[in-house]
Parts: sequence; structure tokens; C-alpha cells
Amino acid sequence: MAAVQTALDLGPRAAWSYTVYLRKTDGSPAVRLGEGQAAALSPDGKWVISGSQSSPVQLSILPTKAGEAKRLTSDAINHSWARWFSDGKRILFSGHEPGHGVRLYVQNLTGGKPQPVSPEGVNATSFALSRDGAAAGGIGPDGKGYLYPIAGGEVRAIPKLALGEVPIVWSADGRSLYVYQLGELPAKIYRLDLGSGQRTLWKQVMPSDPAGVELIGPIVLTPDGKGYVYGYHRILSDLYLVEGLK
Repeated sequence: MAAVQTALDLGPRAAWSYTVYLRKTDGSPAVRLGEGQAAALSPDGKWVISGSQSSPVQLSILPTKAGEAKRLTSDAINHSWARWFSDGKRILFSGHEPGHGVRLYVQNLTGGKPQPVSPEGVNATSFALSRDGAAAGGIGPDGKGYLYPIAGGEVRAIPKLALGEVPIVWSADGRSLYVYQLGELPAKIYRLDLGSGQRTLWKQVMPSDPAGVELIGPIVLTPDGKGYVYGYHRILSDLYLVEGLK
């Protein structure tokens, strides 16, 4: 399994700057792919979706080996996050046009106008695409979970998804979603059955050193559900004692 990491560099312009790297899980050195903010690695491992550092944010794909970067979008949409379809020919992304709320869109890699598949106001970072590409699980404007059909049709509620829980990835058999509660420590990952709403605890995630950990995420699972990677935010402070002040 290969992991996409985003390295953060605060340059002399006093502005945040992002660079995309590819790092294998065997501990070998990271390989620089190009500028931008990494969003997702393609199913065949040959491309990485990257967000620009301009406004509105546009999407490109960077090759993981030899090759040239390709611009995917050039429009008024401010693109937030993205997922690959399993065939590697389309992507699902979140974004918003000026004066509108965030929606989920489908974009063909060969070009063309992106097609919206959700209402406005969905969560820009918390959505998962089914293995067969038929539906996206996301968080609606009311904070509840929904299944949005890619080809259009009836929107269905995700059964018994608690407020604050977000989808991570679809299970390999297409019957369940892996979900977790944002802000919970340790992070409890559940497998939620989309038919019955029954949930099964899959794993608890917490760094071995919990000092200062305030948030866990994002969490990424492999397609077979046998491996995972996660990030976390840690804040540490020093306490000083001053004596003899007058």
C-alpha cells in the first residue's frame, strides 16, 4: 500500500504552501510529485489528484512516475476534496460556485462540464463513493447522513448514522459503510450496515503516545478493509513557574 502525504512548508512569503509527496509504507524516502494539496491516489496507483494553491482551487492529476501533470478543471468552482471512481476514468469532488453552497460533482477525466449529484450545503470533506460507483454517502445540510445516487434518483437516509459521525469508505461487499465520530478520542471505527442500520465496532484508533492529541483524522482504509492509515493533531505546551516577582 502506498500513502499520499502532504508536506506543509511556510515559505518566505509568509503564506502557506503545499507540496505533494508519495511515500510507501515500507519506510522508504518520500518522493516529491509536485506542488499542490494531495486529495486521493488513483486505484492503479499511477496518479494523484492535487488541488491548486490559487483561488478558486482547481484540480490536477500528478503522475506518480514519469509523465506530465494534467489539469482537470478550469472553471468558477472552488474545489475542496475528491475521490476516484474504481474505473479510474472519473472523479467525485466537492466544491461550490460563487454565491452557492457546497455540492458533490462528477467530473470525467477526459473533460466536459462537471455534473452535480447532491443538493447544496453538503459537508465538503466527509463523503465516500460506493465500489460500483452508483452512490455517494455524505452528510447533508441538516447534518444527517444520506446516500446520493450518482445517476440521479431518490436520495435515501443512511440508517442510524449518528449526528457528528462521518463516512470513511464503503465496504468491499457494498453493504456497509465504515464510519467514525469526529472529535471522539480514541476514534471508534464502526461498520454500519446500510440495510439494517446495525453497527459493529471494527477498530479503535489512538496514537501510542496520547499526550496533547486533540483530534484524529483523516482516517483512510484500504479497499479490502485490512489496512488503514490516519492522521492526528497534537498540541503541547510548556508550563513555567516564576518566583520572586515584585
